[in-house]
Amino acid sequence: MTRHPERAVRVNRIAAALTILGATTLLGTLTALITTLVYLGLTHTRDWHDLLNWWHPAMAALALLPIAIYAWRWNRIKIAWHFRGYHLGAEEIYLRTGLLTRRLTVLAYARIQEVNVVTGPIQRHYELATVTISTAAGREAITDIDPQTAHNLRDHLTELARKRRLPV
Repeated sequence: MTRHPERAVRVNRIAAALTILGATTLLGTLTALITTLVYLGLTHTRDWHDLLNWWHPAMAALALLPIAIYAWRWNRIKIAWHFRGYHLGAEEIYLRTGLLTRRLTVLAYARIQEVNVVTGPIQRHYELATVTISTAAGREAITDIDPQTAHNLRDHLTELARKRRLPV
């Protein structure tokens, strides 16, 4: 199996941090809104100083949640990186992913309909790319590989798909 570059771990950690930050911001906003409504409903008062005391336990718990989630994800991302890879066989491509639930996907070259190379802003910064492979059954991706390797893989898969295409 061909492994992904080591810097892919850094990109996945950044993506996890941004996801957790966004979810925490949304959760914090909802928590503040709900606790405010509950406080106003229970006390029937508009004393904002007491409201801040009401918020204190909820916000303290909310501050610890993203730290705990990201600490759990930090090591898991590094370990999961070892189980990701792809291999070009004679008639198909093998894609391997997963840490706890491992998945091996086999795509026949004859079934490939489209191959694209996509890079996001964080991937461009770390010189990585994603190859997406479309078939009639769905779409698979080889994420976080070198851009030159991605373009070569796209060209190679396109050529193999063209050669092995079934007659209609």
